Amino acid sequence: MKHYQSSVPDDDAAVGPDDVDPPRAPLDARSAHRIALRYREWSLLDRGGRAGRLEADRRLDDYEEVAQRLLHDLDPLPLLDALISLGVESDDEGAFLDRVSTGAVEDVLNHRADLHQRIAVRCRAEPSWSEAVRGARIDDELASRLPSPLPDLFPAPPPEAAGTGGLGRPNGRRPSKRQDRTGRRRSPTV
Repeated sequence: MKHYQSSVPDDDAAVGPDDVDPPRAPLDARSAHRIALRYREWSLLDRGGRAGRLEADRRLDDYEEVAQRLLHDLDPLPLLDALISLGVESDDEGAFLDRVSTGAVEDVLNHRADLHQRIAVRCRAEPSWSEAVRGARIDDELASRLPSPLPDLFPAPPPEAAGTGGLGRPNGRRPSKRQDRTGRRRSPTV
């Protein structure tokens, strides 16, 4: 069978559903730890000054590898284990764990429904997992569908955040002194 060959020089073949990378096998703990260390180094550079951010841009592959593995590996939990343990061990006042929570953990919760039950089991067994999941932001609908104890880790937003604050205004803010109770300008007194 003869395959099609383009007459256009350097013409890349079309990328279709048959060309998608197959899911990768799970990482062992040592490999996951090495990837997590590179991700943490990238994270530290990305939070730094201008020179650090430029270096982080050059090392974006470290970030991309984690993102791709979390979304496409058969079992990304060893990598999440390594990231969360590095976040807990870091002496940066929780900054790296916050990044892991709002990045890696949030992505897995939003895009990998197949892992929700296993994450729930980890949260029951390990407080560090509960702490990491608690830092993720997900919508209320998804939170209600998660297995226990995951929904309890996402508290209801305060009334001010929902736009139902007190003080007589929908946004919960006080009117300025130059405004009346409803927030409208007072009419000039004559």
